[in-house]
Amino acid sequence: MLTVTDRAVEFLRESLSRRQEGMPEALRIVYSDRDGYQLTLDNPKDGDQVFKQDGASFLLLDAELSDLLSEAIVDIHESIQGPRLTLTTNKTPEPRPAPVDEGEAEGEGEGEAKAPAKRKVERETES
Repeated sequence: MLTVTDRAVEFLRESLSRRQEGMPEALRIVYSDRDGYQLTLDNPKDGDQVFKQDGASFLLLDAELSDLLSEAIVDIHESIQGPRLTLTTNKTPEPRPAPVDEGEAEGEGEGEAKAPAKRKVERETES
């Protein structure tokens, strides 16, 4: 089971306290091949692992990520920008094949790489 430290729980709950009325109730860890692990606002879904404190949901994981992150740790790391949420794991989901555009000629699409979006969850890999 994913471990969430007390400091990370406090940080996540504080972040959620600033959400607007009517917004989803918890933060969900998601993964994309392009941007890695991130947090997004969402509501619990069937099959989710739901982390709660005092009856309030604060963190969600779908079944696939729950299995993958079963030995991971969510914690807080102090940086010069202030406290940052970190996810320490040695596992990442298998990359999914990119859809092929039948109109692309061979060799096109190579070259310029886009900069990844700023991540809300930093990933640390165990050595």
